[in-house]
Amino acid sequence: MREKCLPSDHPHIARSLNNIGGVYNSKGEYDRALDYYSKCLKMREKCLPSDHPHIARSLNNIGNIYNSKGEYDRALDYYSKCLKMREKCFPSDHPDIATSLNNIGLVYDNKGEYDRALDYYSKCLKMREKCLPSDHLHIASSLPAIGNVYNNRGEYDRT
Repeated sequence: MREKCLPSDHPHIARSLNNIGGVYNSKGEYDRALDYYSKCLKMREKCLPSDHPHIARSLNNIGNIYNSKGEYDRALDYYSKCLKMREKCFPSDHPDIATSLNNIGLVYDNKGEYDRALDYYSKCLKMREKCLPSDHLHIASSLPAIGNVYNNRGEYDRT
């Protein structure tokens, strides 16, 4: 419907593509999700300023797909681009920057690079503690990730 009523590069069409990608992601159909997320990214890069937060969100979504597929180096590439963009367009203690740090930590965790994972998870937690209420769910979700790294490193007394 939106494709019939709106110009082909309208941001609402990009949003629809993103949402369809999200549905396929939720269903575990990663290749189809990647197709829609990639189309969304291309459209957003055409119609939005180069440092727009929606472009960063698209980069993050594509990183999520590659992470889910076990393509960690590609995920890291997209997450790193997303982080750089978010650092340009948000204040230094913005929750979306913390999410990017967490996602990069997750990739390193999945790759077995526990020291690097711990570094990113710790930066994420510190930022979340600074910018979110103390009882926020994202703070609580950061703690098990750090505990799992210690567990994977055999440092059971720190978990």
